[in-house]
Amino acid sequence: MVRGPSKSFKISSCLVLLLMLLCACSRRPPIAPLPPLDAAPPPLPGEGGPYRLQPGDLLRIKFLYHPELDVKVPVRPDGGVTLQVGGTVHAAGMTTEELEQAIVERTSDRLREPEVSVLVAQTADLKVYVIGEVRLPGIVPFREGLTPLQAIADRGGFSDTARVDSVLRLSRSKEDFQGTRLDFTRPLSAGDPEGTELESGDVLYVPRTFIGDIDTFVRLYIRGILPIEPRIGAGTSF
Repeated sequence: MVRGPSKSFKISSCLVLLLMLLCACSRRPPIAPLPPLDAAPPPLPGEGGPYRLQPGDLLRIKFLYHPELDVKVPVRPDGGVTLQVGGTVHAAGMTTEELEQAIVERTSDRLREPEVSVLVAQTADLKVYVIGEVRLPGIVPFREGLTPLQAIADRGGFSDTARVDSVLRLSRSKEDFQGTRLDFTRPLSAGDPEGTELESGDVLYVPRTFIGDIDTFVRLYIRGILPIEPRIGAGTSF
């Protein structure tokens, strides 16, 4: 079981985008390797139980007696789809049959006995993002059962300045992101199970250690100013 603070909190979408941009601008450009040979492909409609719609899926929605209302729409990042009649309907997490029923209920006051069919024209590109202090920040193809340490290992593992006791996991909710801090001290030192599985769209941010931050400070602001090379040790304080 992953130990450490389990307190969750909301993170704005702007902060998540900023973290992704910082990753893209890091001194180590992301290198996308080929997916592992044992990586399972994303589930397709009709395989392994009913398929649950996800943000990024492209849907064909047909009205049997009102073809002028037929649309081809994506499931938005917030999980909704927009219809000409009925407005926005939340689709993420539903099966196509459940979405059909939801659309019928939403449009029955405007259409007489509506009959609706929903088809998945294209599934979303399922992935998770690993950024921060890992050797190769970037994208990991999502698969069922993927754990945070597996995703980090896929990106080359932790860097030497990674803080493994305070990894931030960001998971998308309906309106923003929910943040949880993960402590990998015991799983790495004693082999304890993680007890956490990722979901498609999750972001893992690995922060720097305090020593790593000092090294950056020395390199950027002290080296080149002082006439001698500074040494951090006894007698030095910050």
